[in-house]
Amino acid sequence: MMNDEAKNRPIETLRDGAIEVSIWEKQTETGTAYNTQRSRSYQDQEGQWKRTHAIPERDLLRAARLDELAYGSIQKLREQDRLQEMKEEPARRTRNRDRSR
Repeated sequence: MMNDEAKNRPIETLRDGAIEVSIWEKQTETGTAYNTQRSRSYQDQEGQWKRTHAIPERDLLRAARLDELAYGSIQKLREQDRLQEMKEEPARRTRNRDRSR
């Protein structure tokens, strides 16, 4: 189980220049859901760093490439989830069988 600090952080962040794609994990009634969030960092006129979700035309290919990498990462996470479920399934069947005796 995750602590509060870990719950508020993405499980993975991919970057290319000022573009960033974060992968978030959420537990639902039907299992784990993965979502992504895109952002771009920039400096305002006062030199302060800001973040926006607007991606300018010049950065669209970078953003698309990061989306593709995020998709691959999510597929690997789903495969890990499936493998973990397969490991846990025999133990669940054994517990259920013992209860029915």
